Amino acid sequence: MNHNVNEEKTENPTEHRIKKFRKTGKTKYSRELNSLLILFFGFITLWWYKDSIVSRLIKIMSDSFSFDKKIILNNDYNLLNFLTYLKEISLIFFPFFVVLLCVVLIPPIFLSGIAMNFQSLHCSFNKLNPLNGIKRIFAIETIIEFIKITIKLVLIMSLSYWYLYTSVSEMSVLIYENFSSSLLHGFKILFNCCTVIIFGLIPVALFDVCLQQFKYYKQLKMTHQEVKDEFREKEGNPSIKVRIRQEMKASVRRRMMLDIPKADVVIVNPIHYSVALKYDEQNMHAPKVIAKGVGAVALKIQMLAMQNKISIISAPSLARSLYRYSDIGQYIPGPLYKAVAEVLAWVWKVKKWKKEGGVFPEKPKNILVPSELNFKGDR
Repeated sequence: MNHNVNEEKTENPTEHRIKKFRKTGKTKYSRELNSLLILFFGFITLWWYKDSIVSRLIKIMSDSFSFDKKIILNNDYNLLNFLTYLKEISLIFFPFFVVLLCVVLIPPIFLSGIAMNFQSLHCSFNKLNPLNGIKRIFAIETIIEFIKITIKLVLIMSLSYWYLYTSVSEMSVLIYENFSSSLLHGFKILFNCCTVIIFGLIPVALFDVCLQQFKYYKQLKMTHQEVKDEFREKEGNPSIKVRIRQEMKASVRRRMMLDIPKADVVIVNPIHYSVALKYDEQNMHAPKVIAKGVGAVALKIQMLAMQNKISIISAPSLARSLYRYSDIGQYIPGPLYKAVAEVLAWVWKVKKWKKEGGVFPEKPKNILVPSELNFKGDR
């Protein structure tokens, strides 16, 4: 099927399209927003634990500047000190790394709907093609990303330079303060600098969020032909479904024909409709339809009935009603019990006549069908 590749995408995405996009890893995820959240929560955590960090750093530095003969004479002692300081530094920054890990993982999943995508991990030699790499380098999206990174770097450098330049006098007095006070004061200066940077990056993050939303929904948009193709894919090809239904009907018809020799009677109209019934007093609480058909199928049912010496009775109204309101393999409707009972009583007399002889039993006439089930049919 030839599709118009220039067809405009004007249709809203279907739920199937959205799920398919998510499986391939295509989402409205904003890297700039995630970077801003990492920066914000990271520095909030450092500020919250600043007293603990400063006290531990003071202890580490004071221990480092206390000299002992053991430091020179015992290498194992040096290694032990190194491991101790490494442990202390790990404990200092442990809350920071925990918060950082949560910020890296949680917001992209809950805010952007990112799902695990293992399809991108499959081996593809097309990724090693240098021509594809060159195309990606000079692609519009790559150029936009480069411009965003450049703007962000210039913004961060400008804000940092501006704040540190205006804080030179404040930083110059740090050398006159005691060790712990200068550390706390330095923490405050760095925190204020980062706060300025974070507020400066908010417009960049908001712009990127809007851009990613626009790109995401633009990619999700569908052409009219894509909607039709998806519906066909979901519902199945109509021609194939018709073929399947035909095969199912043929299979049911073959099985139905095999059951006709088990029937007790075939009720006809007289050539348009045929319904074969079976009734076993011991195992059934009502007669059951084992075959039915119209036209050529009806004639075939009658022919098989004659070949197997099964009684055939013409009752047009009853035949039409049984055909319309009963299914193969199911019991007949309750309102038709009385009419069918008359037919079965005649069948019982015919069986007796075949054994004992005598006068052939008269067929029942004017079999009444309830008005609510009196199906006229189209024949």
